Amino acid sequence: MRAIILAAGVGKRMGKITHRRTKGMVSVNGKKLIDHILDFLELNIIDEAIVVGGYYFKELKEHVDNRNLKNVKAIENKNFHKGNIFSLIRGLKEFSGDSFLITNVDHIYPRAMFKKMKESFKHITAMCDFDRELTDDDMKVKLKKCNGSISIDQIRKGLNDYNCGYIGMTYVDISMEEAYRNAIQETLKRRGDGAVVEDILQTLAEDEKTAPQICDLSGFQWHEVDTEDDLIRTEKDILTNKQLIKSTR
Repeated sequence: MRAIILAAGVGKRMGKITHRRTKGMVSVNGKKLIDHILDFLELNIIDEAIVVGGYYFKELKEHVDNRNLKNVKAIENKNFHKGNIFSLIRGLKEFSGDSFLITNVDHIYPRAMFKKMKESFKHITAMCDFDRELTDDDMKVKLKKCNGSISIDQIRKGLNDYNCGYIGMTYVDISMEEAYRNAIQETLKRRGDGAVVEDILQTLAEDEKTAPQICDLSGFQWHEVDTEDDLIRTEKDILTNKQLIKSTR
């Protein structure tokens, strides 16, 4: 299994904090976001973790290389100004014929979450939760019953009728790799350069054979660090949240 970490973005919403560094190099309580996500992954069961950088790539690559993790490498997406689907495409060029997990660099998850996730590693599975109050900027998911399981019907930020929220990770089994790669190309045809990775899930949802299933990760406390306010809140919470204290040391 591979892991693809999307870490190429400019991080405009963080203002001066990302003026001369990519978001993955932003520190949260003294630990960089790229290190938070690398330490979250169980690298002993992952054949290779591919960090896809772009904005201020040199610094990110040097940091990743200096960690000397034998199965982790950083590669460059020179189209980082476009939608993050191009970072995913760049990562997928590094291999074929394998299962993979896609995740963003700007999320901090408790390590215990990965153990629960592993139980759902089949088909195409989107990681979701039901216990957050979602804002306008959160990715919302409407569900449907499909072939005896619960699958995604719609996924986008602007949904008014929804069941849960997407938390930034998707697993694709080797048996669904071709279907997922085909859906990327279809998504690009529909949405062009501004396409984002979540749009692929919507394309897949339109066919019962490829409709993504979900893994319910409710009960795990995690953070997305997308703005300066997010950073402040996350640093405060890590100091008091037992789940995150244990996971971020």
